[in-house]
This record gives sequence, structure tokens and C-alpha cells, in this order.
Amino acid sequence: MKAFVYENKPSNLKDWAYDTIKQLILTLNVKPGEQLHIEDLSKNMKVSRTPIREALLKLESEDLVEANARVGFFVKRITKKDLEELFEIREITESYAAKKAALLVEDSDVAWIQKLQKEAVRAVKKGKLNIFNEKEIALHTFIIEKSQNQRLLKLIESIKDLTYRQRLLALESMDNVKKSLTEHQKIINALQNRNSTLAAKLMSNHISAVKNRMLSILDMPE
Repeated sequence: MKAFVYENKPSNLKDWAYDTIKQLILTLNVKPGEQLHIEDLSKNMKVSRTPIREALLKLESEDLVEANARVGFFVKRITKKDLEELFEIREITESYAAKKAALLVEDSDVAWIQKLQKEAVRAVKKGKLNIFNEKEIALHTFIIEKSQNQRLLKLIESIKDLTYRQRLLALESMDNVKKSLTEHQKIINALQNRNSTLAAKLMSNHISAVKNRMLSILDMPE
């Protein structure tokens, strides 16, 4: 694992250790399958073993870390089954959100998401995939929030971290990025036309297509 320098540690070391290690995992600075050595983390972060261990146990409960009793903690690998289940949840929930959003969007909303799309296209042309990722998250988040279904929001929030890591992996394929841009524009057009049935269908197709593209490009265990 890489060595990182951490400064300005807060007084609540347990929460800080949790947030710090979680970000290393979500941003793929620590790769799926890589071991998280408590001693190394303790030394790099300049804290005792206790907050590190507590953070790892919490991350295990969130399905980002797995423990091997005889070896230690590891970043949980993403299996094909994990990916398929995650996308299945997204396809069901986000297609419903798109259907609802199409009935509730205002002209100002459409103008804003069209602006997001233009910024995403510009970012891809410049090779700034981190900006594309930000715009994609903003677009999907807008559609989910526009559904105005609080229980749906809570459900999607519960898989936000797993979805973020999947999104970073999806950036490894420029073909996927470009096809996603095209699919996003079609969804935006359906929202602009207030066509709820088409918006739902296009969102479902988009998420299914991303899943299939990822399964074809990533080497994941079953």
C-alpha cells in the first residue's frame, strides 16, 4: 500500500480514521483485494492501532472491507455477482426515478441538466474524466432527487459508496464513457419532452448497457 502523509488530525480519531481509509478505498488508491495492514496504516496516519481497527470493522459492516481471521483485513473485491446485483438495484430504482422526474421537471431544471451535459462532453474531449464523473453523478443525483420519493432516496443513498467505486472503474473504458454521454443525452431529451415512459425506458437501458460494458472489460471473480 502507498504511503500517505496526513496532517491536521481532528480530536475524534476514530471518525477521522474511518473517513480517511474509506476515501482511500472509494478512490481506488487502495485497490480491491489489497490488504489493509493495521501497522502500516497506524504508522502512516500517526495514530494508535485502536482507531484503525475500529474503522476497519465499521468498513467491514458496510461491505467495503473483509476480514480474514488468520491474515487480516482486505479491501473487498468486486465480483460479477456484486456488480450485477448493484446494477439491478440501480436499474429498478433509477428508471422509476426518471419516470417520476419527467412529470415534475421545470424548464429551469432542463436548462441546468443540459448545461451539465455540455460540460461533461467538453470534459471528455479534453480527457478530464474526473470532471465527466462529477457531471454524471450530478445528473443521476438530480433525477433521483427530482422523483421526490424520500424512501427511494434513502435506498439509493445506502449504496452510494459502492456505486461510486463502480463509477471509477467504468472510467477505465473510453468507449463506455462516450456511449454513456450519448445515452445521457437521450434521457435528457425525454425529460425535456416530459415523456415519462420513454425516460424510464432509456434510463433502464442505459444502466443495463453500462453493466454489460463493465462485465466485458473488467476481469472480476465470479
